[in-house]
Amino acid sequence: MKIGFAEEYTSNIELDQELKLNSKTGIVLNSGVHPYITVDNLLHFLPFNEIDFKDYIEGAVYNKYSETQDRKDVVKHNNSLYQCLKNEVLNITPGSDSSTWMLTSKENIILKSWIEKVKDKVVSDLYLSRRLINSQYIYENGESKYKLPNDYSAWVFESKGSDYITITLNEISLQALTNSPVNLYVVNEGQLINTLVLNPKNGKVSFEELNYSFSGRGKWIFAIESQEVMTNFGWVDELKYDGFVCYPVTGIGNTPESSRYNYQNFSNGLGFNVTVTLESENYLNYNLQNFVGLFKATFEYMTLQMFLANSHQRSNRTENGINKDMLMMETKDLEANTSAKRYFYELREAKKIIQKTFDTQLGDEDSGFEVEVTSV
Repeated sequence: MKIGFAEEYTSNIELDQELKLNSKTGIVLNSGVHPYITVDNLLHFLPFNEIDFKDYIEGAVYNKYSETQDRKDVVKHNNSLYQCLKNEVLNITPGSDSSTWMLTSKENIILKSWIEKVKDKVVSDLYLSRRLINSQYIYENGESKYKLPNDYSAWVFESKGSDYITITLNEISLQALTNSPVNLYVVNEGQLINTLVLNPKNGKVSFEELNYSFSGRGKWIFAIESQEVMTNFGWVDELKYDGFVCYPVTGIGNTPESSRYNYQNFSNGLGFNVTVTLESENYLNYNLQNFVGLFKATFEYMTLQMFLANSHQRSNRTENGINKDMLMMETKDLEANTSAKRYFYELREAKKIIQKTFDTQLGDEDSGFEVEVTSV
């Protein structure tokens, strides 16, 4: 869902195609809010004069400004200002392709910067980065030699019930019967993402720091070339962890990314220390329709606070028809129907939505690696 402003004719500034909205196309920030909040008043209080942008440079690489929020991705060309709409843009001149460069202005960029500040506050207020599992070990202390089958052996990690988590492998152990370095291949959706190096200690359980974080859809496979390891053939309960699934697999193929992997229900010498964090900013981006009330209330509240503070000293409130006492009441009074009261009400309602959407506990009282000892 897009976030922007409806055309209101309080200013001669023309909104660009990204900011100009109506109620059917996105969240309209200047509709249904305090009458002080107009595009003209915003531009009188937000910083402006000091901002400048560099000229377009042939041969430079530009990226999508809405993602990077980097001013180098907004350029001047032929006395106009352009915003980059794509990533990895090279040698496409602004003005030649409307799908790559969008005509904009300093005023539009300033308004977008303010919207990003509002969005940051919404994310912060909802505590959308939350540690759910903290440094949990998943391993066994293998005591029997075993030659791993097929070409590759691996562990699979994938989210369960939510795509909005980040998994971090803080530490890793490999009970391989060697002291030589071993490659660890990171595969996702059939693509080799990374190649890491492990340092086994000839069959001993020895955790080394890894600090590798990953998120996104699909199975994340951490594979080694099959070799001799120490194991107890402990049975793995892949559904033990409510927030994510993890289990060992064995693969057949010429490369780790092209191999066909099959489930293996006992451990293969790899062990992990895992942290799982709820990173639900993506949820917010894709489900803004659930938080329209909070977003507009936060925008109104922050904007009136800015008018009251007038920290940039760019405008006189009286000249713009803004009463200081009214601003004080709107931002401080929690009894009347004020901006402050509406903001805190919408925040409570949004937190209820978050609590219903995400589990607050991704594990049970048991910890560690669950094994079932069997005899061969």
